[in-house]
Amino acid sequence: MEPVSGAQVQDRETPLVTGGLGREIEPRPAAAGRWLLLLAAIVLVCIIIARDIHTGEFDYNVDEAQHAVTGLFVADALHDLPIRHPVQYAYRYYAQYPAVAILHWPPLFYLFEGLSFMLFGPSVVSARLTVIFFAVVLLYQWFLLVEELQDSYTAFVCAVVLGLLPTMLVFEKTIMLEIPSLALGVAVIRHWIRYLQEGRRSSLFWFGFWLVAALLCKQTSVYLLVFCLLTVLVTKKWDRVFRRDMLWVAVLVTVLAGPFLVLMLLLQGNAVANDLSSHRMNGIERLTYYARTLPATFPPALLALAVLGLLLARKWNTRGQATMMVCWIVAGYVTFSFFGQRESRFAIYWFPPLVYFAVGLLTEFFQKPRLRWAMRGVAALLVAIVALPAWSQQRPYISGYKDIASQLVNQYHAGIVLFDGRVPGNFVFYMRALDPKRHFVVLRKSLYADDIRPGQNSEELLHSREDLADAFRRDGIRFVVVSENTPLRFGVQRILREQLQSDQFQLLGRFPISSNEASWKGESLLLYENKQWNPPADKVLRIRMLTLPYDIVVPIDDFDLGKH
Repeated sequence: MEPVSGAQVQDRETPLVTGGLGREIEPRPAAAGRWLLLLAAIVLVCIIIARDIHTGEFDYNVDEAQHAVTGLFVADALHDLPIRHPVQYAYRYYAQYPAVAILHWPPLFYLFEGLSFMLFGPSVVSARLTVIFFAVVLLYQWFLLVEELQDSYTAFVCAVVLGLLPTMLVFEKTIMLEIPSLALGVAVIRHWIRYLQEGRRSSLFWFGFWLVAALLCKQTSVYLLVFCLLTVLVTKKWDRVFRRDMLWVAVLVTVLAGPFLVLMLLLQGNAVANDLSSHRMNGIERLTYYARTLPATFPPALLALAVLGLLLARKWNTRGQATMMVCWIVAGYVTFSFFGQRESRFAIYWFPPLVYFAVGLLTEFFQKPRLRWAMRGVAALLVAIVALPAWSQQRPYISGYKDIASQLVNQYHAGIVLFDGRVPGNFVFYMRALDPKRHFVVLRKSLYADDIRPGQNSEELLHSREDLADAFRRDGIRFVVVSENTPLRFGVQRILREQLQSDQFQLLGRFPISSNEASWKGESLLLYENKQWNPPADKVLRIRMLTLPYDIVVPIDDFDLGKH
């Protein structure tokens, strides 16, 4: 967040957006009350987000665990500073902890998450604090944007309502990229609106820096470019585009964000294409999907209020402020419909303008003094209506992986572990977090390998008992962790579980998984030791990679397996 000067504070009180239709009005005087409203919104939302912050492990959509492990990788890289051989360092790290996804997603979020791990230690709390930090950025930028369009009270209600929507809370309480990406996107939009209205060079360069951050947080931020194009089309302010400063900003974005995005396309292009095609929509479904799923992600009553606020926008957005909000909704809807991804969570990117129309109708539409104050009281009641159920809302969670990792690290100190179960990244995270000396290696691609998503591009690597026995000998597998009562996708998974019942293996423990999700009911993790274990027969560890054009091969001696 950029520093705020007294002049800037006064400037932020100026209603900025005219959409090319109206005139600017004089700045309103700054008041301490607006800062109290901003602080109150942030504190209220953050208290609710942080409730039960210690509960559970990483689970949501599989991606959550990978985001956590990738943050650990960045923390370790910042500590180790592998300047001479960064690529080899990354390969060795992935071979030891195979849940890093630094090339599939951009690096910015992981930099902040890694710093959090370094400051507070590697834990679910540290990871969740990172998301809360971005939630604060979101509330701050969103409050100021709405204040610039309307007033401080409307901004306060909008900030609280947005922050406490049920879908928002899910992503504010989990380690996903939606909240960081949305926060940076709101900042981009805010500064773009300021630039369109005033033409200030400072606003344009702030826009450029925030756009770089957004693009380096998540690829879905491309919708922001669509938004910018739409706003120029409707306001006809082409003079803001064709100027030298815009060229410098384009260079800035290209130099800072371009190299990583190009590298990502070169190394992960096929994997991303396969991911998109695996759940891609076509035809009329692509055009209607987000409209049909919106009532399930955005409260229907609030949605109806937003639609009414939009229909009546000309009555209370007298300076054309609604124009930008409509462009925001259209840009998000068009972009994600074009990609055709069947992911209802992407509707979160146009939640802010929907909240704006719903809340603004209550606080700004009614002009008669008594009725205006009454409806502003209704807006305050809306805050309470949203906040009460938000207090008791709980994230989806699982627990149990940390216990099995703790037993391995504390009792056996070193070894190579084969893992076959759900959410492997969660197990990988705790094997690294609880093992500061990095004496364990986790194998999760010995039996089969998946592309980004399990499906038609998955590949079974072993096919018989002989193949399995050879893998144990070749890789020096000492421990095996498998899930119990989980559907099996490949024949080799069944073969492995049959072999674990033989005299070669000893059951060291059963670890039940506790969860508030029905899909985890009755599941456990089983820990076995290979009694015929020997050091690896091969000199290298080969990791089958379907997301890269080549496999990763690392010398076994690169791992410090300690004294067994």
